[in-house]
Amino acid sequence: MLHPRSTPGRVSGLLRNSPVKYTTNITVGFRHVDWARIVFYPRYFEMFNQVVEQWFEESLQCPFYRLHEEWGNGIPLVDSACQFSRANHLGEQITFTLGVQKLGSRSFTVVIEGLHRGELCVSARLTMVWVTLSEPLAAIPIPDSVRQVMADYLATSDESEAIA
Repeated sequence: MLHPRSTPGRVSGLLRNSPVKYTTNITVGFRHVDWARIVFYPRYFEMFNQVVEQWFEESLQCPFYRLHEEWGNGIPLVDSACQFSRANHLGEQITFTLGVQKLGSRSFTVVIEGLHRGELCVSARLTMVWVTLSEPLAAIPIPDSVRQVMADYLATSDESEAIA
């Protein structure tokens, strides 16, 4: 695991203006691939969720068990856009990099890029809303302790239009 403030290597255009990026690696396993031994496209969304969950635990100090069980909150996905640039094969290591594109009081948008050997394979824009899990679900403010750390990952404005 790389510390987000010391992310080495090349990061393609969508995240180049993020002052801080979260980076993690996922190796493509058998569970991710189809008969052609390439990642079956819905599995990328599972990987994106894994990246977000790890970012919450490692960088935001807010593991999902605390978010859901102790706080009674959740962060459902409400909007997404994804671009597939290159197929990933069984056994390849994908380096995922996450930055925050937009940070509101109750929602946030992250951009995630997946690279293999420096080549962009997949990129996504994911918008999530902070909610209370009590019935009915309702958007609530992102806790200040979490929001302040998220702000460190916020990209500069010229980058925010990269994925529409």
